Amino acid sequence: MDATQRAEARTQAKERMKSDQDRQERSIARAGAREEIAALRAELAEMSAEFESLKRTFRTFVDAMDAITDTFATLADQRQEQRREIADLKTEITKLGATADQLVVRGKQHDVMDLPNPGTAK
Repeated sequence: MDATQRAEARTQAKERMKSDQDRQERSIARAGAREEIAALRAELAEMSAEFESLKRTFRTFVDAMDAITDTFATLADQRQEQRREIADLKTEITKLGATADQLVVRGKQHDVMDLPNPGTAK
């Protein structure tokens, strides 16, 4: 073999080694990428489960806030109704010609005090 053939054989051997090394590096890179993809998928599944749990917790919180809001609205309605009833009672007392102070005084003077029924008394 002459020098040219030996140089060409060395070049081909280097190219094969380089090609084999490149192939091996790509194979290692693919394996690493597959591992990373699998890890990312596992992390995504975990985060999805956490997200679903947070959604359920938030829904429970929203439901509780709705219940509290409804309770306050009911209490406000009851308070308004009580105020209307008190106003109606004050009107009835005024119709009877007595003030709240007079009723208290009368109540202290008598053991039991019957107020006349506005529908029957005139």
